[in-house]
Amino acid sequence: MIEFPWLYSDVHLPETDAVAAFSFRGACRINEIDWAPPAAFTGPRDTLRAHEHREGHAVLLAMFTPVGAYTFVRSPLYELAGITVSLEELLGSPEELRQLTEQLNAAIDNRQRIALVENFLLVRLSISGTDPLITAAVSWLEQGTTGQRMDDLTRYIGLSQSALERRFRRVVGVSPKKYASLMRLRRAVRLQATGVDLTTVAHGAGYFDQSHFIKDFRRATGSAPSFFFNRSSVE
Repeated sequence: MIEFPWLYSDVHLPETDAVAAFSFRGACRINEIDWAPPAAFTGPRDTLRAHEHREGHAVLLAMFTPVGAYTFVRSPLYELAGITVSLEELLGSPEELRQLTEQLNAAIDNRQRIALVENFLLVRLSISGTDPLITAAVSWLEQGTTGQRMDDLTRYIGLSQSALERRFRRVVGVSPKKYASLMRLRRAVRLQATGVDLTTVAHGAGYFDQSHFIKDFRRATGSAPSFFFNRSSVE
């Protein structure tokens, strides 16, 4: 739950996980162009995204696990990668979502708001549950060992590379290789926040060396890490 009593702008780094956002007061603009829908779904992203939160904006965010969003939207996650769509459009329940927005605004406290959104999400989860092979693949990738190779992953899971990639993109939204790259980037950001030097960040996050980290970071953000963190309010 986040509330913005005054105008506030921030930049969000690439993210592996999808998120559902329920704005019940005020508004938020994305990348200085589009206004976010009151109830929105954003898939995994491999690029930066800027937010401008207008004065009085209040939003409840529901973060999905890497394999959890697929059980909610019940459609291939790669179709939603890198974009934000209206939950009305995605789920086809405009009246129910409008009612939920009104209930969130009228709720007496945040505990009640969280309960309302949890109930909305839980009744829509697929009874088939998560994909066990992709869950295992995500867990393997999140170990974050230096020098991970996709052929090691395919042997571990027991699928061909093409079969694993198709299944992984359908459930998670990006390829295993892209997921591993985004995981390294997020680990590097967490390490950088502790104040350690870039060499320590690079090795701790799973990059081969500092040069590999800087190149990967520049590809994702358009800036070198030292310049980016000196000028940005980042999440």
